[in-house]
Amino acid sequence: MPRSTLVLAAVVPVIFFDASFVRAQQAGGVAPAGPQVHVVRSLVGAKGEQRNGTFVMTEPRSVFYVPEDREVIVYFEWEGAKGVHHCEGNVRGPSGQFATMSSFDYTATQTRFAGFWRVPLSESSPLGNWIFESRVDGEQAGQLTFQIVASSKPAELVKQRTLPTAGELYKQAVSATVLIENLDDKGHLRRRGSGFFIEDGAVVTSFHTIESALALRLTLADGKEISSPSIAAWNRRQDWAILATSAKSAPALKLAENKTWNVGDHCSWLSVKSDGTHILSDGQIVGSQSPPAYGERIDINGGYDYSSIGGALLDDQGEVIGILGGALPESLLNAYSYQISGEVSELLLGGGIAVSSTILPRILPVSPATLQDLWAKGQMMIPVTNSKYVLFGMLSQGEQVKGKHFQPADRSLQVSFHRGDATASVLIHFQNTEPLKTTATIKLYDLDNRSLASGSPEKISVSRGQTTERMWQLPLASLPVGIYRLDVEIAGGVAWRQFFKITN
Repeated sequence: MPRSTLVLAAVVPVIFFDASFVRAQQAGGVAPAGPQVHVVRSLVGAKGEQRNGTFVMTEPRSVFYVPEDREVIVYFEWEGAKGVHHCEGNVRGPSGQFATMSSFDYTATQTRFAGFWRVPLSESSPLGNWIFESRVDGEQAGQLTFQIVASSKPAELVKQRTLPTAGELYKQAVSATVLIENLDDKGHLRRRGSGFFIEDGAVVTSFHTIESALALRLTLADGKEISSPSIAAWNRRQDWAILATSAKSAPALKLAENKTWNVGDHCSWLSVKSDGTHILSDGQIVGSQSPPAYGERIDINGGYDYSSIGGALLDDQGEVIGILGGALPESLLNAYSYQISGEVSELLLGGGIAVSSTILPRILPVSPATLQDLWAKGQMMIPVTNSKYVLFGMLSQGEQVKGKHFQPADRSLQVSFHRGDATASVLIHFQNTEPLKTTATIKLYDLDNRSLASGSPEKISVSRGQTTERMWQLPLASLPVGIYRLDVEIAGGVAWRQFFKITN
């Protein structure tokens, strides 16, 4: 790690520079117009540390007290092209004192790179306001101000708790985390997800975690189980739900007030492993998006496994800034193309995104709902339970040719259509290990789970060890732009599902 020294005019003479790479999405190769380097964030404080390649300011503040405080830490994070960058910093004192650190060249292998300086303090450090400025490739690349005063630290500052350590964050998050099991009508497990306690025994999770459940089982950190809690509030499109429980004294996490985070901030979350253990993962906020009707989403530069969906995304203070999950509808287009034992490729629905906690209601309704109420309101999507009857299924463009037997290789899978497309073809190859005589029905829904159309039941007969083909024509001309869901039901349950979209 490069290190340079600087002799200040009237301050204790050494500033050390440490540079750490920051994971981020790589930019393209076209040179941007205007400034070549942009400051992503900057921090000043008394204490800081590196956590998995990311710098965390554990005691952020801008006023420093000599002789008790021994140094000032200033941190800058930039975004620019990959390659060699010429970096320098300078500091200006309260009386105009000015000093520049010796320059150095730094090779950035990512589009984001960062560094921090330590400014030593002593009793002879000039009192007043100071300005620290960074420059990269000759361009001004961010500045910070701090103040030096000659006094003891105020009592409230001494008592003020610094940011929790990684160990403290882990302990706090685990104690408030809840395992949520999504159960069918026989009490069999359908999927696992996560949730976390906030005040008054309420458990926050993603709506996807409770989607299609006929019963829920919650397991707290101390092993206590809660069966079928009420649903205090929910939103399908925004992908969150709040469960009401009687566990009023359970350890809880605090929701961050308003929007306290920015792109570039450090964040952390719990990853749930297959054996039920938790691992504290961390990364950075690398973007945000607010699609209409879906609420604000936070993009993070790290993934999480499926059982982590519904868990808390934490800032450095241990406050909740998001709920893991919130995959937008575009991700559904391919998620149901390949199904195994009735479950979709659920990894496509997780990782890299969270729902901003700012959209959660702070006051909950007086009368909570039950899972049965959500079913009655049409909020629940019927699960795929009979995929064992389907050998192959696909949605493609074009009409069926009369008298021609359709083969999968004749056309390609398609999930995106234009308003000008008249129809789409739905091809299903049914199979069964035993003779099967039943009916199949195709149904069309919108993203809010509202039924739009249903075909007439068609007789299906499958001999032992054989396959039977069925094709439906889906009219598209009358469908507005949007994303839709197709279900094929057979033998009393959904056997095949595919999302598709209509574009202009």
